Amino acid sequence: MNPRPIKLLLGAMLLLAARPVLAEAEKLGFKGVELGSNLAQIASNPKFDCRVVSTPIADKVCGLRPREKETIAGAPVDSLFYFYDQTGLTGIVVNLDEKHFQPVVAALTEKFGSPGLKTETVKSLKGVAFENRTYRWTRPEGSLLAERYAGRLDKSTIRYTDDSAAQRVRQRRALLAKDPRKDL
Repeated sequence: MNPRPIKLLLGAMLLLAARPVLAEAEKLGFKGVELGSNLAQIASNPKFDCRVVSTPIADKVCGLRPREKETIAGAPVDSLFYFYDQTGLTGIVVNLDEKHFQPVVAALTEKFGSPGLKTETVKSLKGVAFENRTYRWTRPEGSLLAERYAGRLDKSTIRYTDDSAAQRVRQRRALLAKDPRKDL
C-alpha cells in the first residue's frame, strides 16, 4: 500500500483543524436578550414592568422599574425599554447621557464590527450648530442604531430594531380592521 495518499489526507486534516474557526456574527441583543426572544424572558424579571401599548412595532412594552439600575459598556442607563409584538422581541431602546456615547459606540464596534456612519448638523434652541453622529450596524434579523443626540443635546439613544416588525404589525392590524369578527 502506498503511504503517500494517507500522508496527504493526514496533512489536509491537520490544516483544516489548525485553521481558525470563523466566528458566527453576533446576534443583535442587549445583555443576552436577543431580537425575536420571548416576552417571558423579561416579563419574569422583577427589574422590569410590562404593559400593553399600541406602537408601530409593539403591543407590549417592558421598562426598567424606577429604582432599578442598568449599565451599557459600564455607562449608567437613564432608561431601558423592550418592545414586544405577540410575545416576540421587536426592539430595545437604551437611553443614556451623551457624555457616555463614544465609549458605548467603541464597545458596540468591538462586539458587532464596523458600523455605517451618517452625520448631520443639529442646532440648539440658541442656534448653535452641533454635529450629530448616527452609527448603524445591520444584521439579517435587524439593525442597531446609536444616535449621539436623541432629541436633546445631552441625551443619546441606542436602538436595536427588528426592521420587518413594523410592516408585520401594520399588516396584522389592517386585517383586524377589515374583519371585525377576528377582533372578538
